[in-house]
Amino acid sequence: MEWFPNNKALVAGIVSSGAAFTPVLMNNLHTFFMNPNNLEPDDDGYFYNSEILDRVPTFFLILGAVQGGIIFIGLLLYQEPRSETPKVEHISDRPMRVAQIKGNTSSASIRKGSDPGDKACLSTFQEESSVVSEDISTSPKADETQPSLAKVTFVTPKEALKMKEFYLLIIIFTSSLHSTMFLNSFYKTYGQTFIDDDTFLATSGSTSAVVHSLLRVIVGRIQDKISYKLTCLILMGLKTILLFTLVATPYGGKVMFIIWICGLFATFSVEFVCIPATISEVFGKKHTAMIYGMAYFVAGGTLLFWPLMLKLIIPHFGWFATFSLMGSMTFIGFLVVMVFPERYLTQPAKTTVSNEEEITFDEAVLGQK
Repeated sequence: MEWFPNNKALVAGIVSSGAAFTPVLMNNLHTFFMNPNNLEPDDDGYFYNSEILDRVPTFFLILGAVQGGIIFIGLLLYQEPRSETPKVEHISDRPMRVAQIKGNTSSASIRKGSDPGDKACLSTFQEESSVVSEDISTSPKADETQPSLAKVTFVTPKEALKMKEFYLLIIIFTSSLHSTMFLNSFYKTYGQTFIDDDTFLATSGSTSAVVHSLLRVIVGRIQDKISYKLTCLILMGLKTILLFTLVATPYGGKVMFIIWICGLFATFSVEFVCIPATISEVFGKKHTAMIYGMAYFVAGGTLLFWPLMLKLIIPHFGWFATFSLMGSMTFIGFLVVMVFPERYLTQPAKTTVSNEEEITFDEAVLGQK
């Protein structure tokens, strides 16, 4: 997002699609290594065959070595984004700089022998800018008299904790993350209750990963073009419907199952594309990683109770109750998205030069108006 600030969601989708694309290859490799003879699981959907279980320790060692090598390559490729402009801490610090730059510009223009009318205009603007900057820097009520100048280009993590938008995003994050982790872990377990084909289930995971990977890029592009709110409403609404109806897939067999799983995987972009890009827009890109990490910490922390909860729900209440619980959580996130504010908090500040014209600080520095 720092490398491509004008296409935050799109870039988040492209980069994260690499992780989403991984199961396309790995799912079938895992199955080929663990269950090369395509043995069927027991009635509860799990494998107890020693031929399969004995391969687990060796498989973990191989998987750890592969993942460690990939991470090492990533570390070698990492570099900080190049910055062509100096970082500005607060926009409210900029009026004096504007006046100074304008002063330098006007002086240079006068020395070059520019038109007398231009000299007068530049001198007048310099004086007015100096007065505005002096008033802003010396007045104890500057934040009250110039509310637009008090806005900042970013929000610190400590300031984010005092904003309702942060907690709304946490609720959305948590409600979506729970169903995402559940589907990632249990889609195959559930499929094995009525599909006796381990290879097909692995292929279903690979196919859904392709859909998921492509949708991350598409969703990122859509969010950049429309808005976070509308994009997230569509995805959360779709996930809610598919979760509540997932229990009906046995009636449609393999075809219905793979369609529903692909559709659900397509909605995973909420927490991995929409929310990071929205945090960058709402709180500014300077502390995006920290604030996203804070939100993920809270949402991920709630997953600690999840295995115990599912261990009690699935055996005693069945898959319908489990899907209903996950669908209800997603629906709560859908409702929270509806009340999330459309506006972004870190808008470019403006200063009034006259009663008829407003200019941004960037335009003042460039001398466009």
